[in-house]
Amino acid sequence: MLHNVSRLTQSTGFAPSLPLRNGHLQTILNSAWPRKKLFRQKILGVANAAEIQLIDCGQGVLLLGAFNRAVPLHSGQPQPLDQSALSRPVNRGLVILLHGWEGSFESTYVMTATSTLVAAGFDVFRLNLRDHGPSLHLNRALFNATLTDEVTRAVRAISAAHSPPACFLAGFSLGGNFALRIAANSGLALNLTAAMGICPATDPAHTMRILENPYSLYHAYFFRKWRASLQTKLVYYPDLAYHAQLKRCRTLADINRFFIPDHTPCGTPDNYFAAYALTGHRLAKLRTPALLVATRDDPIIPAVDIASINASAELQIELLDDGGHCGFMENHLLDSWVEKRMVDYFLSTLASGSRSR
Repeated sequence: MLHNVSRLTQSTGFAPSLPLRNGHLQTILNSAWPRKKLFRQKILGVANAAEIQLIDCGQGVLLLGAFNRAVPLHSGQPQPLDQSALSRPVNRGLVILLHGWEGSFESTYVMTATSTLVAAGFDVFRLNLRDHGPSLHLNRALFNATLTDEVTRAVRAISAAHSPPACFLAGFSLGGNFALRIAANSGLALNLTAAMGICPATDPAHTMRILENPYSLYHAYFFRKWRASLQTKLVYYPDLAYHAQLKRCRTLADINRFFIPDHTPCGTPDNYFAAYALTGHRLAKLRTPALLVATRDDPIIPAVDIASINASAELQIELLDDGGHCGFMENHLLDSWVEKRMVDYFLSTLASGSRSR
């Protein structure tokens, strides 16, 4: 049975303080310097305890990731992250986290989410998508958003290597889009317990029109980051030979004009963006429990696009009034509501699975 957002849930669990009820502020603060400073110790704790791993995805593809072990629970209370916890057994399962476009496994929101999850008793594998973070040298072909097959193979390899009692897939923005597409395509084959997409790219054509506007608050940020990644890629693979084209680019639209026909299998922008959209019946085959969390004040992923999703009844959609794009800052300490929601959702699916048995 399919459903659309006429059956979505209006979440009431997130009530940010008044100064934080602004979508742009929420979006910017998520990875900005103040939050990095406030969570510096937690971020360092995650980084210092991580095991960097190279994932062989087959077909010559390598992806980079980092594994953090769970902090076991005693008397129901999370314990501080420390080196002694590394030798202790897994408690609740494995969460594979996917970052957003031009983010990485070291993005602030990924690191703080990891800290929250390991404190709640989950192992976490932070996976870099191709060409993100320090991985531009690993594969010759450029990243594009249709590469679900290699990420699916990575998820399979990670799960096989760690043999978790339960396996969850979650992502932010474009990573959330990947998580939900993979769950729909291969959730049962991968034995996923549940998936979660946080502000996932829903109608990429609509989002790109917003970002391509040179007057957008976010155009300069994404243009600068994407251009820098493409320039660095040429250092490792000069035979890709798009230096002259890239040099002439002044906007995201300029980059897309050569990137889509030359470096994706889709040929045209319409075909490319449709290839990874969540709209229509893309999620109709979903047989794995999944949660999509979105906000009405998201300045990058318009909430109106959710109305175009028709998915199986396994998809739960929570639409919040506030939170911006992947922000969800609750208070002046910039604590993240969605990290706690992730823990609660994964625990609830574990509890549901236990009851069903």
